[in-house]
Amino acid sequence: ATHAQDTKKFRLGITLAPNMGWIGYSDKKVENNSYKQEYKADGSRIGFRFGLVTDFQLGANANYFFSTGLFLNNLGGKSVVTTKLAGNDSLFSNAKVEAKFQYVELPLSIKLKTNEIGYMTYFGQLGFDVGVLTGAKARVDGGDFEDVKDDVFPMRVALAVGGGLEYNFSGNTSALIGIKYSNSFMNLYQKDTKLFEGTALETKMDLPKGKLHYAELTVGVLF
Repeated sequence: ATHAQDTKKFRLGITLAPNMGWIGYSDKKVENNSYKQEYKADGSRIGFRFGLVTDFQLGANANYFFSTGLFLNNLGGKSVVTTKLAGNDSLFSNAKVEAKFQYVELPLSIKLKTNEIGYMTYFGQLGFDVGVLTGAKARVDGGDFEDVKDDVFPMRVALAVGGGLEYNFSGNTSALIGIKYSNSFMNLYQKDTKLFEGTALETKMDLPKGKLHYAELTVGVLF
């Protein structure tokens, strides 16, 4: 029994989490001498996150853990971008844009666990997600995905809150299921981009202020 308690001070696990991501815009309108643009959220995009999770017991209390890990997170979102001519406000284009982003993510959180109740342990956790961008692509009106990594800020930091349960089915091995909400507080985009790059209409344009959020369902195994 003592050995089981000692090993449970550190838990290592594997998780897979389908997620639903979306972009929330706070400053939707941008313009230059030639064009005006307005960005609006147009629904969510399904992605997934997978990787290793580690829980470290804090001190002698078996109910408090520091939880971290290393994950590959695939996120996305959909937007409608309306472009008008600056001079007469006439509509130039109305485009549906689907974007997908990939981050290497390091979560840092405090996890509070109940004592085991009939093989079940319930938990809640609060902390931060720190992500480094490894790829970003977007497509317009259902066309081919094109690289837009240069338009996206290279980091994502978010407040993360979640909860769930662990079911102990053999010794120190437990099945895990939970939910999590990750609320970004960093701007998704760089300051500006080039519109119509490589054409006679090419022009420099500011990018809007938007944040990439997601909710996920987590399943996994802890050892």
